Amino acid sequence: MLHEPLSVEQVVDSGAALEFMKEASKLATTAELDDIGQRLERKSLAFQELLAPDRIGDLDELALKRLVGMIFSLRRKSGRLVRRNGLDAVRSELQELLYGSGEPPARFERFVGSIEGVEPAMVISLGSEALHYTQPEQYWLWTHWIWNPKTGTGALPLVTTDADLQGETTGDIFDKVSRATAAIHAGGEIDGYSRAGLGPFSTDVFLACVYAVYMYTVFRVKLSQEFNRILPELPELVQRVLGVQHLGDN
Repeated sequence: MLHEPLSVEQVVDSGAALEFMKEASKLATTAELDDIGQRLERKSLAFQELLAPDRIGDLDELALKRLVGMIFSLRRKSGRLVRRNGLDAVRSELQELLYGSGEPPARFERFVGSIEGVEPAMVISLGSEALHYTQPEQYWLWTHWIWNPKTGTGALPLVTTDADLQGETTGDIFDKVSRATAAIHAGGEIDGYSRAGLGPFSTDVFLACVYAVYMYTVFRVKLSQEFNRILPELPELVQRVLGVQHLGDN
C-alpha cells in the first residue's frame, strides 16, 4: 500500500460502531450473522477457484457469469461486460489486477479505467471483490454502499471519525478505504462489535449491518410505514448486498 496503516484511535468511532451493532442485534440473531459469515467463506472459496493463477487464463463466459452473479451490483451483467470489452480483455484485466506487478492501488486504478460498458461503481465492485475474496487476508472490500466518494455516503463514514476517504484518483481512494477498513477490523477485535470467529469476513458482515441499520433509519424517517414493509429483514438485506443470498441454501 502507499501509506502507513492507520491506528484504531485515528479512525474508528467505537461508540457509533457498538451502537450500530446493538441495533443490528435486535434485528438479527447471532446464528443468522454467523451463517452470513459462512456464506462469505463459501463465496471466497468460489472466487479462489475461478480466479486461481493457473485457471484465470481459461476463464470462460459461464465462469464469468457465475463470478458476476455473486456481486450485488453486477448480477446479470456478465453479458454486457463481454459484449463491450470482449472476454479476452476482461480476463486479461482481472489477471493483471490480481497477479500483475506494481502497487495494488495502481493496479486497481488501471482496472477501473480499462473496463467499459457498466457504471464505474460496478467496475469498482468487480475489482474490489475479486481482490478481497481471492485474497481476503490481504485486501479489504470497497463497494459504493461501503463508501461513495461522489455523495460522501456509505457505511464507513458512519463508524469513523475524521478519516480522509477522498482522493485525486480511484487508486488513492482504494488505498484510503483499505487503510480505514483495516483499522475498523482491528477495532472490532478489540471492542467486540464484529464477529471475531469470522476472520476478515467479520468486517464485511459488520459494515453490511451498519448499512442496513442506516437504511432502516432513513426509510422510517422519509417513507410511509406501508412502504417500509417492502424492505427485507436485516439478515436478507445483508445477504443481498454481500452477494450471498443464494449461497449455502443447498
